[in-house]
Amino acid sequence: MPRTRAAVKTNPYQVHIESLGKKQRELLDSYERDKAASAYSKELNFSLSDGERNLLMLIEEAFTRVKDDTYGTCTNCGNVIGDKRLLAVPWTPFCIDCQELQEKGLLG
Repeated sequence: MPRTRAAVKTNPYQVHIESLGKKQRELLDSYERDKAASAYSKELNFSLSDGERNLLMLIEEAFTRVKDDTYGTCTNCGNVIGDKRLLAVPWTPFCIDCQELQEKGLLG
């Protein structure tokens, strides 16, 4: 009886995980280029903007949710985050409804 290759379990969010990794590498590579180009300026050595720092943090948190098997689930309400939203913003911790609440300052 011929042996068959064991089925490899694929993560349904693999495309989003790859997007997270790509964005993380882009931000870190950009930072390293800026750091190298501005070695003469002490302040620019810490030149990641608040937005870039925040985005890296969101990406790291998304990787943690992947490991915890909670990726794709809103961290506020527990609903599934829509695939279109994850394609657009793979690091998002919120479904669209909770994101709107957060932007209005209504999430605590």
